[in-house]
Amino acid sequence: MLKEGHLVYYLMNGYVMNGKVVDLVGNEKEYTFSIEGYAGCAGPHILSSKQLHLTVFLSQEEAEKYKDIPQMYLPAYC
Repeated sequence: MLKEGHLVYYLMNGYVMNGKVVDLVGNEKEYTFSIEGYAGCAGPHILSSKQLHLTVFLSQEEAEKYKDIPQMYLPAYC
């Protein structure tokens, strides 16, 4: 399970970005969280633990492997 402040990586338009985990809610099996700096007009986007290794990565190296696959990008919208 991620912890508050853990640095995670994500892809936006082919670029590897990173941010700290904030607003972690849930339990070991399933939880939601936000990434500091990844937000829209209404505030931080809420992500699911099910997105780990699909659109949210635990290392820069893991994220780099997928930077040319648009389906692995987090949405870049307001």
